Amino acid sequence: MARVLVVGTDIQGEQALLQRLRVASALPDGQIRRSQDLDDCDLLVIRDTPALRNAALRMRQQRPRLQCWIEDLGGQLRDGDGHQDVLDDSAIGRALRGMQLAVEPLAMHAAAPIRLADGAHAITRLLRERLPLRQGQALLSDAGEPLLLMDLEHDQAVLLQEPAAALVERLADAFERLQLDALTPARLQALAGERPRQPLRPLLWQWAQRSRHWQALDERLRGASVKLLRWPDFRVLGHDHDGFRLCSLLLKRACTVDECAMLLELPAAAVRDFIHAAYLCGYAQLQSAPVAPMAAGRGSGTGTDNGLLARLWRHLRGSERNA
Repeated sequence: MARVLVVGTDIQGEQALLQRLRVASALPDGQIRRSQDLDDCDLLVIRDTPALRNAALRMRQQRPRLQCWIEDLGGQLRDGDGHQDVLDDSAIGRALRGMQLAVEPLAMHAAAPIRLADGAHAITRLLRERLPLRQGQALLSDAGEPLLLMDLEHDQAVLLQEPAAALVERLADAFERLQLDALTPARLQALAGERPRQPLRPLLWQWAQRSRHWQALDERLRGASVKLLRWPDFRVLGHDHDGFRLCSLLLKRACTVDECAMLLELPAAAVRDFIHAAYLCGYAQLQSAPVAPMAAGRGSGTGTDNGLLARLWRHLRGSERNA
């Protein structure tokens, strides 16, 4: 792969130049890539102006391995070492293929990525820690195949697989075998390229709701109540009326899954799906459910349960009337 940084031209000129390089190189698709980072490029191409020539000279003094070409006003390319010969397509192709061979040995000795988490439980725990802190950048992969870039600092995501709906389904199905690796900001930008950024939390919410890899959390929910820490990003709820009702209830007080289902007349499975999403996104926390006193008989046990639910319901209705 040859990474090309173009300086001094507009977007149309840059795209036209990159396309010319791709054709001249005769390399497979994806092997000539646009770069936006001087520390992550193999070839610097500048417009022929005195200021850019001087800047390129300083850059090359600091980075001896960096190759530099100069594009004149007519679109012809020359080597930045001072040779005046015009580079034709065959010379361009040879040079780009040579960069390809030079990069591959270096890649073999590149530092291994720092693994942050493997599998559903570890990834969930890490995201819950990092999202509130707005800390770090990461790459999510499935069996080594990059799927999603996460910029936790800016709460943004970059999809490396399309379409989005298919990616969400894949993340949901593969949750238990996914891997999360740390990235530097420069590396994230290089991998993202020109791909659009989108809000991260709505994507996490959809992924969590569709996944069935929540056995450990569901086991904890059997003996715990759930409290919502704050309103989620409204983009994650959309027009989900039941989601708004669950938010309203769980912001007011902690409830178990069964209490939510009873009070709001919702299926327990729908309540769990909501909690899965809120938990992954860091909006919800678990609390130990209060233990009811031991009842003397069957009838009094039922009365205790009904009394608790009745108090919860009165509290909820009273809060809504006072809102």
